Amino acid sequence: MQNSVVEPILSVKNLKKAFSGKTVVDGVSFDLYPGEIIALVGENGAGKSTLKNMLCGLLKPTEGQIFVDGAEIQHINGFEHGISAVHQELSLFQSLSVAANICITQLPGSAGNVDWKKAQRISKEQLDFLGTDIDPNTLVESLSVGKQQIVEIAKALLRSDRLLILDEPTTSLTAPEREKLFTIMRRLKEKGIAILFISHFMDEILSMSDKYIVLRDGKQVGHGNIEDVSRNALEEMMVGRTIGESQVDIGTPREEEAIRVEHLNSYDFHDVSFSVKKGEILGIAGLIGAGRTEVIESIFGVRKSEGNIYINNELVPNVTVAKMKERKVCFVTEDRKANGIFPNRSVRENISAASIIRFIERKVKRLGFKGETLETKKVVAEMNVSIPHIESKITSLSGGNQQKVIIGRWLSTTPEIIILDEPTKGVDIGAKFDIHNMIADFAKKGVAVIIVSSDLPELLTLSHRILVMRTGHIVGEVNKDEFDSVKIISMAASSAYKNAEERGIC
Repeated sequence: MQNSVVEPILSVKNLKKAFSGKTVVDGVSFDLYPGEIIALVGENGAGKSTLKNMLCGLLKPTEGQIFVDGAEIQHINGFEHGISAVHQELSLFQSLSVAANICITQLPGSAGNVDWKKAQRISKEQLDFLGTDIDPNTLVESLSVGKQQIVEIAKALLRSDRLLILDEPTTSLTAPEREKLFTIMRRLKEKGIAILFISHFMDEILSMSDKYIVLRDGKQVGHGNIEDVSRNALEEMMVGRTIGESQVDIGTPREEEAIRVEHLNSYDFHDVSFSVKKGEILGIAGLIGAGRTEVIESIFGVRKSEGNIYINNELVPNVTVAKMKERKVCFVTEDRKANGIFPNRSVRENISAASIIRFIERKVKRLGFKGETLETKKVVAEMNVSIPHIESKITSLSGGNQQKVIIGRWLSTTPEIIILDEPTKGVDIGAKFDIHNMIADFAKKGVAVIIVSSDLPELLTLSHRILVMRTGHIVGEVNKDEFDSVKIISMAASSAYKNAEERGIC
């Protein structure tokens, strides 16, 4: 879109931001033109969110200049200058209607009375503009995450309709919802709206963006046209080292069976049967709602089900979490924030949580739990967790480092079976590569691994076998020498999505 005639909507010159003397964004410069999509990429902690908040007016730059339509803005206000953001954490009121949420900052009416008919009409116009048939009268809580994302975009564009910042918009979306979002992004681009697109997913960055900006440790280490850069080059700029999924060595499964599931049934899935050998990584693919999470939660005893589960050929009667832990089975949940971490506790406490009984039994007066500190430091080193101190609050860590802590929690339990639900959801490329290698190392030591992931390239990289689920049933099994992404997607989705890969879904 850039040419000698069109003026950039936004120009950033040598932007810097420091907190308490520590520089977190250092010398970022770029131009963003109407109808242009620029991908802002970098690992967690690279400075993307800080840069986004400066552009929205939530933070004041320490140094540098911001120009809108060629005029320097001393105190930028995103709404006043046509800039809006859809943040990673949606900010909708679940108990209010779609119309109320879209118009929430500028409800029509007078004398304290809201003109709801006008609000519905305005909301309908916004939703029509985005090409969606969402009813403005619908309560937000009844919508899928993907439709809530669209409502959030409609709400943002009503306030500011020149530059939209999307921060990790696809993290919790199903494949069809991602495709719908991409269609909306293309529509906005055609209408001349500029988009700053923050994402960890390299496939969508390469397919949706015109240009890219790479941040590493707060510095701008790369920028240019997306057509002139390869995936590997982008990844290497982000992490500062050579990296590639093909480097992951998952080893060879052993002959002994670790776990066998026979005719497992519940409300969400039906007649599920499979086995996993020691040292084998079994991937489970399928769209959100296929029953994948429900199956593995039932195996670990988190939810009730009928059927038989055998560990080392021994039946586990009346499965509970305690019984599975006794048999050295561990489970890493999908929702790290809600169910994975203890947010008000330190890294040390989060790591020792799964094996605290062992430390309590050897308590030393006035010195805490004997061995706990040493064990924590060992896990931190082995998992390559980046932290200032083991007493640091876990919420002060990036998402990738939090995930490493959760996985590392089970190291001291010497697990024999590991069940992982979306193990790299919301983590950057460097942490993702580290976690992949950790999973592979577990398998090479003889640990059986079961992985549920919506990231098909991740399953193809890590798995020896992939089971495919649809509507609560296992509908296919694919061995590594037969891996084919289109085939797997076709099994997992309805006929309407058989060409999903070609349309940029995976």
